[in-house]
Amino acid sequence: MALDEDTCDAAYVLAIDAGTEAIKAGLFDRYGRKLAVCAQPYKTYFPRPGWAEQDAEEWWQSLVLAVRGCVEMAGVPVTEIAGISADATTCTLIPMRADGRPLRRALLWMDVRAAQQAARIHASGHPALCYSLAGVNAEWMPPKILWLKENEPQIYTEMDYLLEFTDWIAYRLTGRFALNINTVTQRWYYHKPSGGWPLHFLESIGLGDLPAKFPTDVLGVGESVGGLSVSAAADLALPPGIPVVSGGGDAFIGLLGLGVAGPGDLGMIMGSSNVLSALAADEFHFPGIFGGFPDAVVPGLNLVEAGQVSTGSLLSWFKRNFCQGVATEATERGISIYQLLDGEAAEVPVGSEGLIVLDYFQGNRTPHTDSSARGAIWGLSLQSGRGQIFRALMEGIAYGTQEILLTLRQNGFVVERIIASGGATRSPLFMQIYADVTGQPLYVTAEAEGSLLGSAVVAATGVGLHPDLATASRAMVSISRVYHPDLERHEAYKFYVEKYRETYLQLRDLMRAMSLHQAKA
Repeated sequence: MALDEDTCDAAYVLAIDAGTEAIKAGLFDRYGRKLAVCAQPYKTYFPRPGWAEQDAEEWWQSLVLAVRGCVEMAGVPVTEIAGISADATTCTLIPMRADGRPLRRALLWMDVRAAQQAARIHASGHPALCYSLAGVNAEWMPPKILWLKENEPQIYTEMDYLLEFTDWIAYRLTGRFALNINTVTQRWYYHKPSGGWPLHFLESIGLGDLPAKFPTDVLGVGESVGGLSVSAAADLALPPGIPVVSGGGDAFIGLLGLGVAGPGDLGMIMGSSNVLSALAADEFHFPGIFGGFPDAVVPGLNLVEAGQVSTGSLLSWFKRNFCQGVATEATERGISIYQLLDGEAAEVPVGSEGLIVLDYFQGNRTPHTDSSARGAIWGLSLQSGRGQIFRALMEGIAYGTQEILLTLRQNGFVVERIIASGGATRSPLFMQIYADVTGQPLYVTAEAEGSLLGSAVVAATGVGLHPDLATASRAMVSISRVYHPDLERHEAYKFYVEKYRETYLQLRDLMRAMSLHQAKA
């Protein structure tokens, strides 16, 4: 039921965005104005190459601190919080007992240990694989859970429920086990128009017993999960009963936080990875993309997805491993480490003096869908310094984005505008490199945290502050800056984009052999 006008003007929504490195809580009003945000980190564990795990208890500890910190900073009476919604990384899976106990650390979205299972599933040629014609990504649910069944059978057998990170948050907030249509459609091969679960497909790949471990309810984006439980309310210092609204995957809920609620626009969420996605009127499929996923965000529209596994995480990797002496220098100059590195990279010409970086450090999501692919840096010489390498990392990431856009264009999918948000938008140099490489303007939203705002859009719609998701998105999102491409630099970049594309083809067999060897080690 919609709230009355006076209540709407006074009501706020609490948005939760669970990313790769931290969880954020933000308080927004119905017009998209952010009152406060608080972030709390958690660890990622890397037991072996290509593996990535997180601990659910650490998620909850960080969530509690983030929510309490946000509400305290906002200074808003907790009685004026009208609703809560959350998004999270996907496909991040956690096997659960019915009493809410996790059976192991969660398999993080970037975990690609199931590359062999993914290859076997793709070889089945099942019609359900129309979502991912170029290959089955080891990040997705079926290969990950098939790996679990084959390698940790006791945990698989003891598992009562399989949840995504987003649904785990909803469970901890409400006590209700349910799945959301967004993640099960775009990572679990759920297809609502044909009846939902692809039972024959799951049976054919050895997971015929898995649907018994799915929660019964699949909720639409913006649908009520339930009220905030007494125990969760006590932890969060909030009143029990606040409506909790079903969300989805961070990048796709982030579309709504970019103002992408209909065909024509492409949203790019820039975080540890890049997710490029759009909404189309018709369901279609072709190699090099994921989708189209019907009803995955907005009812009646089809989600089209592409993405890069390692983007912001590459810059973080470089800073963490090769910039030990930079922090002092940056502090003395009163700037951040990234601003210092940007300044050095800005002095380097287009093409980073012959360096090419292949950004496949954790595999390739699209257009190759190759979980065995790995990163590469070539063209190094003794003159290659920190600035050259840092710029080459940014350029390599942008080349990967351009390869995705070229794949979309070659298959007749027209992108009218690119709208971006995320941590990378804080770097004018990086944004200009994107614009120059792609040859298209980049529109940057006023709110850099697109996923967080997207969850606010979902919460506001779910509690009746707006009549539907599209209306809420239009009302709560604004554009703050546009980066226009330099056409001369765009022409110069075409050579390097081509060399980038050739690099994968030249190294593909070597990378696959190395990944297989490491998996056996």
